[in-house]
Amino acid sequence: MPTAIRQWYPALAAVVIILLAAACASGAGTSLNSDAIMPINRIAYIDPDGQLVTVQPDGSDRQLLTAGAIASAGGRAGGILAQPRAERELYSWPVWSPDGRRIAVSRIAGSSPSDAEISVQSLEASTGVGSAVFVNDAPLTIADGTPHYIQWSPDGQRLGVTAATPEGLTLYVVDANPVAGDAAPATPLPVARGAPLYFHWSPDSAALAVHSAEEVSVLRLNDAATQFTAQPISRSRSFRTPAWSPDGTQLAWSAPGGDSEAMWVGRPADADYAPLRLAEVEGSCAFLWSTDGQAIAVADRQIEGSPAYRRLRVVSADGSAERTIRDDDWVLGFFWEPHGSRLAWVALNAEERTMEWRIASGGAAAGADGADDDNADDDNAVGGLRFSPSGETFLMLAFFDQYAPSHSPWAPDGSALVVAGTQQYLSQRRNGSGAGGSRVYVAETAPDGGLRDIAGGGLAVWSTR
Repeated sequence: MPTAIRQWYPALAAVVIILLAAACASGAGTSLNSDAIMPINRIAYIDPDGQLVTVQPDGSDRQLLTAGAIASAGGRAGGILAQPRAERELYSWPVWSPDGRRIAVSRIAGSSPSDAEISVQSLEASTGVGSAVFVNDAPLTIADGTPHYIQWSPDGQRLGVTAATPEGLTLYVVDANPVAGDAAPATPLPVARGAPLYFHWSPDSAALAVHSAEEVSVLRLNDAATQFTAQPISRSRSFRTPAWSPDGTQLAWSAPGGDSEAMWVGRPADADYAPLRLAEVEGSCAFLWSTDGQAIAVADRQIEGSPAYRRLRVVSADGSAERTIRDDDWVLGFFWEPHGSRLAWVALNAEERTMEWRIASGGAAAGADGADDDNADDDNAVGGLRFSPSGETFLMLAFFDQYAPSHSPWAPDGSALVVAGTQQYLSQRRNGSGAGGSRVYVAETAPDGGLRDIAGGGLAVWSTR
């Protein structure tokens, strides 16, 4: 793997060992419907055979969208797409389109790694019909088991695709609509190259906020997405992914300011607007806007050599209020409720040596002493689930600020969370994989919510509606 790519994705197994050692030392259902008004409410996951499947949240109505091997190769043929196949096809990292009608997914096909074809497929979520919209120039991946990072534009017309090339890690803008027949995919537009490399589509789908190496910039596309202009914003290594506000008028990033690092909010389209210094941060940080745009959740005090943070706060978007949700804890990632104000975050349970979802209210208002005084349920694992994440799930949590726009664990109505892993201790196997294999769990977010084991799989993501 090229050095630049290793900088983006550290060795997951080593990170888990470091994280656990430090923690222990511290002691601390609706069917698919063509009517756009109706909800989709399905979960897409990659099964143990490396194939793409969708399922209802209760585990019913399982639909295999891909078939990964011809019968002579010892695999199974069939599924919704029963057509001639390469000797072997494996799929990974599915991403639902904003309207829930399509799924973009990475595909590796071939008989050996050296001659494999690596591509991004755009498939109908109800049938699996579709074709490649992006094909790698060389059989390279951005990390072991991770061919690409994919993010839909909010209008569903394009994909941002981070891919490994002989020249280095590269971000492309790709037409998300498959072409008919045997025609080749439309020519992708390369917009950034470097490592590490993170990005976020603007809500109007006309620009991308990009953090490449130290450079933070806004790339504005022309109407046909064949050209772009770059607007420099800042230089920083203290964070990963710049974040657009839900209305697209503001952008958040982190950079040095004065005697310390700080989180900033600016208005890239307004040259006369001076960026607002929103909050001080200690060391590296990560942040996400709330769904209503009124607040930003920020994690800082990152543990060196691991993805864990020691502090989680919610800061109002105008800087007028700040509330600490957790201080001196082990925070691995967080995701805002799609249409609500709650924040789901993942904590390491030091005693059990497992991870668990917890829920916090999302407002920035604090008690008189500044402490979080309205999150009594924070210490309760959602659905009673304490899990050891699969390798893919751990990667998603380790880079949650990049994966939040594309791989939400939340049910569209906020009623549950989905995660892939096992309920066994991390000490018994690495990254949630083992003889029994990783499972897909649905944990209900109500205080007395239950837990369902719905399938075997290494990565799961809920539909966007």
